[in-house]
Amino acid sequence: MKFSYNWLKELARFKESPEKLAELLTLRAFEVEGLEKVGDDWRLDIQVQKSNRAADASGHIGVAREIAALTGATLNFQKRKTGMKVGSVKKYLTVNGGNKNDCRRYIGAVIDGVKVGPSPAWLSSRLALCGVQAINNLVDAANYVMLETGQPLHVFDHARIVGKKEVKQIVVRRAKPGERLLALDDKEYALSEDVLVIADPEKPLAIAGIKGGKSSGVTAETHTIVCEAANFDPAVIRRASRLLNLKTDASMRFEHDLDPNGAEGALRRLADLIIAVAGGRVQGVADVYLVRSVSRRILFRCDYASRLIGCEVPLAFYKKAFQGLGMTVSAKSKTQLLVGVPTARRDIVLEEDLIEEAARLYGYEKIPARLPETLFIGATESDELFWERRVCEALRGAGCMETFVYQFTGERELAEFHAGVGDCVEVANPISPDARYLLARPVIKYIKQAADNMKHEEGVRLFGIAKSMRAVASELTGVRERKHLAVVVAARAGKAGSEFYELKGAIDDLLDSCGITDHWYDDAALQSMDPARPQMFHPYRSAEIKIGDQKIGNIGEVHPAIVERIKSKGRIAAAEIDVERLGQSAKASAEYRPASRFPAIVRDIALVVPQRVKTDDVLQVFDEKGGGLLVDADLFDYFEDDRMRRAGEKSIAFHLVFQSAERTLADKEIDAMLMSFVKELEKSGWKVRR
Repeated sequence: MKFSYNWLKELARFKESPEKLAELLTLRAFEVEGLEKVGDDWRLDIQVQKSNRAADASGHIGVAREIAALTGATLNFQKRKTGMKVGSVKKYLTVNGGNKNDCRRYIGAVIDGVKVGPSPAWLSSRLALCGVQAINNLVDAANYVMLETGQPLHVFDHARIVGKKEVKQIVVRRAKPGERLLALDDKEYALSEDVLVIADPEKPLAIAGIKGGKSSGVTAETHTIVCEAANFDPAVIRRASRLLNLKTDASMRFEHDLDPNGAEGALRRLADLIIAVAGGRVQGVADVYLVRSVSRRILFRCDYASRLIGCEVPLAFYKKAFQGLGMTVSAKSKTQLLVGVPTARRDIVLEEDLIEEAARLYGYEKIPARLPETLFIGATESDELFWERRVCEALRGAGCMETFVYQFTGERELAEFHAGVGDCVEVANPISPDARYLLARPVIKYIKQAADNMKHEEGVRLFGIAKSMRAVASELTGVRERKHLAVVVAARAGKAGSEFYELKGAIDDLLDSCGITDHWYDDAALQSMDPARPQMFHPYRSAEIKIGDQKIGNIGEVHPAIVERIKSKGRIAAAEIDVERLGQSAKASAEYRPASRFPAIVRDIALVVPQRVKTDDVLQVFDEKGGGLLVDADLFDYFEDDRMRRAGEKSIAFHLVFQSAERTLADKEIDAMLMSFVKELEKSGWKVRR
């Protein structure tokens, strides 16, 4: 909001320069976002609404009162000169306030004998500085008083309101279906029952709290006017403003819940100003006050306040601070005050609100900085977090990138992965159809993420830990929540099936790093599933990941139909692992041994085997014949060409690592062990490539 420095100085006789005032307000009250020299004045751009103070400080008087409280300056508000007797207007105007929940107060004052014309230069220049365009002396007076008091006002042409002879009738009501209003901005608005209007017996005159109508606006021929000062429900105004896509200075103020008691003073000020710039006399006032606003009284404990603030603040300061903000203060005891809060301060409802006011006026910079005095309790070790970190470190070391996914899904995405909604948890108020369910199988999000990345990359390796939430009737909450690890490897080009083996190698390294040595891959379970039922994984390139007899997850190449459906540029392999089961197995299996002081010997061996032969079948031969000197065996190459594919064969190659914890191994004994491997492999009919 824009404020005039000279105007503020008229209302509060402070001595601070514009720069000093801007700094003081920013430190103690409202953020001043801009300070600009405009002619003989300065314009301050003050963000009052961000501080929850628009109800009392959206006008110059409210900000001036704040400045006076901060600086000790004297307030200089003009006294109201015009007398306005309530109830003496019945022969000119009647008001029906309508629903008290929509309109808490409506005041209408009739002034006749006005002369419409341009505003004085001083009034026009102040409006311009505050970003308001001058129109004529009547409208400008209403806008000026709004900028001064924070209370929006409106002026109707009395002659253009329908009534019985000279007695005009104003009704506050909801708009009727199909009603339309041509507003003062020359735009026609379609109204609905959610929009509050000011009307006469025949038609709407204005959109309440937002914009006046052209049919009742003042013109050069206007001689008698009705001045409106009202108080509307903020929720009603906010809803109408959004429905009509119409935001005004008035609607912004009403949306922040103005004080109904402020309407009368603002209307008296408007009457004074109109008589000064346009002549005329007040014929009377109709005041319909349906929901009265009453001042709050709050007990303020000085010792409690000082404890919250963090330092001892004198009782005298509290009294002076609250009185400076326009509150009444009386002593309850030697350390307690009874504070009467003005109805304009809608933001103060608790003792803590008063403490906050006192602290900012005292000055945050005066409060000594010190650590809170509390008992320090060391964090207990979390096995879950420990193994999660171990998993993440291992996968980063394998060249995978950790990512995060959105925890919601929809029917369209589930259908892409042949997944139903049977065990999904439905969200009560989804923000969109694509976020209707909680994620039951996080791996699908990571597969989609990999497919998106493949549009720009030749290959990707992703992983992440995310929660799965399934609807389970046996659970107390009806939801089973578990953490799952998803690992995805994708590539555009390369040997068929290489993504699966890369992924399997990463999982092997991960489980080995967790001390799990008895893991294996069971492809019987997945391959025995009903072939007529669509699955996420390829039926012949998938397996269950097991530790002993316990399943901890699945691994496989994503089904080609799904790859096509999600428009992936390459093949994708994915694994999903239950993190809790992984952690339990790792804790039970963890064993530690010192690294050998003796060097290792690495040899490679390659062989051609039938397509049906599993890698584990070959590794089992190595384990049986390795005798304890073979410490590691890793698949590092997989190959098949057209000839081999026609023959139903494939070529696989392994790194074999030999090492002893007691001595240095000789090449001769390693060569002899390799020959034993070859003989055993050839017994199975497999060809060892020499």
